[in-house]
This record gives sequence, structure tokens and C-alpha cells, in this order.
Amino acid sequence: MSSIPYLKNDNGQTTLMVDDGPFLILGGEFHNSSGSDLQYLEEHVWPGLRRLGGNCYLTPVYWECMEPEQGRYDFTLVDGVISQARKEGVRLVLLWFGLWKNGASQYIPEWMKKDTDYFYMRGVDGRKVESVSPFCQKAVEADAAAFTVLMRHLREYDVEHTVIMVQVENETGIWGHPRDYCEKAQKAFTSEIPCEMSELYGVSGTWEEAFGQDACEYFMAWALSKAVGEIASEGKKEYDLPLFMNCVAIGLPLRAGQLPSGGPLPRVHKIWRKFAPDIALYGPDIYSPFYKEVSSEFSEANALIVPELSQDKNSASKALYTVAAFNTVCFSPFGIDGMMNGISENDLLAQTNSDLTEKVEKNGLMLAEAYRILHILWNEIREAQQQGNIYAFLQQTEPGTEFVMDDYILNVTFGDGGVRGHLGQPGHRNPDSPAGGGFVIRRDRDTFLVCGIACNVQISPAQGSTDQIFVLRKTEMECGEKELIPRRILNGDERNFTAIGAWPSIQEITFYRR
Repeated sequence: MSSIPYLKNDNGQTTLMVDDGPFLILGGEFHNSSGSDLQYLEEHVWPGLRRLGGNCYLTPVYWECMEPEQGRYDFTLVDGVISQARKEGVRLVLLWFGLWKNGASQYIPEWMKKDTDYFYMRGVDGRKVESVSPFCQKAVEADAAAFTVLMRHLREYDVEHTVIMVQVENETGIWGHPRDYCEKAQKAFTSEIPCEMSELYGVSGTWEEAFGQDACEYFMAWALSKAVGEIASEGKKEYDLPLFMNCVAIGLPLRAGQLPSGGPLPRVHKIWRKFAPDIALYGPDIYSPFYKEVSSEFSEANALIVPELSQDKNSASKALYTVAAFNTVCFSPFGIDGMMNGISENDLLAQTNSDLTEKVEKNGLMLAEAYRILHILWNEIREAQQQGNIYAFLQQTEPGTEFVMDDYILNVTFGDGGVRGHLGQPGHRNPDSPAGGGFVIRRDRDTFLVCGIACNVQISPAQGSTDQIFVLRKTEMECGEKELIPRRILNGDERNFTAIGAWPSIQEITFYRR
């Protein structure tokens, strides 16, 4: 029997280990309600996902369905989706939709919604917010009890380790208000900060005296991390699976009230790690145009796990970039079941626009090709990262980028191919084409593997190089079952520049010196 999944730290890299081997999650997250009906999953989700070729999918566990009556648990949905995943030959990450989902308490059981003892947060205007207060200890204990039962059930039922990670809650924080203003929160906020916070930051006084303009966010991070830390700790005692959390990440220096205040953004990770030590990783949900900035910020704090991002024409480019640029554990576009069935976010309930449907489906197939490439190249990517022999790129608004590898310079221009990119000008970008993205691996002194979408990559001698360098061989590569297969030898016009169109492609280039 293999070990249960765990995170291994080695040489500065964090690796998710599944069946005692390295595992990179390449899949997607289901729409919020897909997992509430097993028949819907069978008929509308799995058929499309078979074409994607992902190895793991993120699906919610709904507290309201799992504990319909207090103390009575129903694991029909949990066991059903695990059985379906086993049949499909894929793994699962479970998302615990407990007290908080997107800062709200919409997934708590009906019996809790009707009981005012489980009191809600209040906004700055004194009105109730549809979110249980982290100061409601009775609610925290009820969540912890349910989460503990779930983890115990997974340990007993999921002996094949189909479930490899669990997300605790979802996008915690209070939306639209700087902090919780309920009676207990008010009393805590105007009191002396806890000694643990005083020791952590070397300050004292009330929250406002100690933290000034950051007081509300730090206060909410403290309150929420204590609550989630208790829930995670109780569940972890039953089953030692890796636990993680997600949060909304915009990439702009917004203050409390502009984002879910208190969620585990990097600026409050210090608090979260102190009070929720059983949470191993914190990952961003990225729906902003600042994808590179957000990914980089979170990767500095821990291995990068991206449990949610927008699923669109740029998903494949972001997949190539994310895995090559960072120590990545998970890449998971949201609403993946819609993407692979040609259904967009806006067209989810009424599929009426056939042109839009075709575009959405093409985006899914493009992502499938990116996943095939990454499955094959992941070990080589990891080795290249350790040796500093890889450069990843992703277009946001810039026309191109440059990078020096010893005596070579890589000039990347973005566009869907063409001679203009070879001449150092931005290539043409059709409005329907994806953003340029990809990576270059230096396989040895004079051999490079170029993988990308909608880009032109020119490799030439760096300034000061003493050798003249010429192309010896350029080969188009294709994904086989487990390895790259050499195809066309590119020479003549195709040899002079590496133009990659709006589809994930790979070329290997070897130079010689004179």
C-alpha cells in the first residue's frame, strides 16, 4: 500500500507526492453546482473532460448536503464523485464549502441558517452580512465537527487515495466592509491585541494603535485564521492529507473592504501561518489582468498552487508559463466542465450562441494540448529550473521580452506568427488569438527546446560573444504517449525564425559555432 499523498520539500522545491511519486495537478475546477447531482456529472461533465486529458479535478463538498440534519451525515455525493473519478482514472481535490464560500455562508446547513445562535457578521453600517462571524465559536465548532467527520470518512472509504488534497473553506473574508462589526468583534477590536500578535509583530496597544491603517485587515486575518486553524487542526488529526486555502488576488494594492478583508493574501500570511499551522499552502484565485504579478507574489511565499483562474483563450498560454516559471503544484481553471463542453460562463444555462460555443470548445482543446506537453516535459522542466536553464514568458500588454542565457540572447515577440516578429516587431495578433506564452529550455550548450503559443522566438549570440553561431538543425516536435517525437525538419524559410501560431507547438533548435 502506498503512502497517503503528502508534500515533500527537497532542494528548495515543494513536490506533491502521490503513490510515492511526484504529481503535478493539471486539470480544472468544476462549476459550483455540478457536484450536487451525480447524474449530471455522468452525463454533462465527464464526457467533456475525457478530451482534456487532465489528471485531477477540483470539486466541492457541500456542508448543507453532507449534514442535512445536525449530527446526521450523508456521504452519497462524496462517495459518488470519488467512485466516478476512479472509473475515469483521475484524482480529486475536495473543496470544503463549510462556513465560508466566497466570504458568504450560503453552504451552511439549513438548520444552521434558521438558528440565530449562529450569528452573522455585521458591516460598518450595523446591518447583518450573509456570513457567519468567526467570533461565533458555536459555529466554528460545528464546522470543525463536520469537517472532522468528512476527513475520517475519507480515511476509511478512500483507501485508493483518489482524493489527494483538501481545500479548507473557500475565499474567506468579509466583502464590502473593512471588518466584522458584530458585538463580539467590536469588543475584541477595541481591546488590547492578543499577546501572540504582540510577539509576532513586536507592537502593543489596541488594533488601531498597533497596526494603524492595516488594523482592520490584520484583525480579520487573526479572527479568521484562528477559526479556520481550529477547523483544519481537528480534521488533520483524523486524516493527514495536505490542506490548502485559496483567496481572491487582484494584483493591486487594495485595502480592507476592497477585497475580502482578512483572507490569506501574502501580506497577512505571517498571521495565517501562526494561527492556522496545518494549512500547508495558500493559493491565488486569479481573475485579474495581473497574472504574472500575482503568481510571482504567491510563489515567493510557498510553492504555487492556482486552484482557480479564468478559463478562456489564454488558459493554455498561462498553463505553459505557470509550470515553467514557478515551483507549481496545481494549475486549475475554474468552470472546466463548461469549457470542455463548449459552454462559456455567460452561456452556462442557455447554450444559444453556436459561434461562442465553438470558440469556448477550441479554448478547451488548446488547453488539452498544453497539458499533453506539460505531462511529457514536467521532469525536464523541474531539472531545468534547478539548474537555471529555463526561461518562461507570458504576454500581458508588452509586445515582447528579452532574456540572456550565457552567450545567447532570446528575443521573444508576441503575435500569432509571421516574418514581422522575426524582424523584431510585434507579430500580428488576431483578436481571437490567445496571448503569447511559453518557455525555452536550454538542453545543452547549443541546443534549445522552444515551446509556446502565439509568439516568435529568435535565439542569437549575445553581445560580446566571440563565436559566430549558426543554425545546425531545427526540428518540429510532436507529443507521443510519453515522449516527444521528432517530425518535420525545418529548413530554408522555416529555419530562419521560430514563429509559433495560435496553437501550442514545440521546436528543438541546435546551433553550431565557427
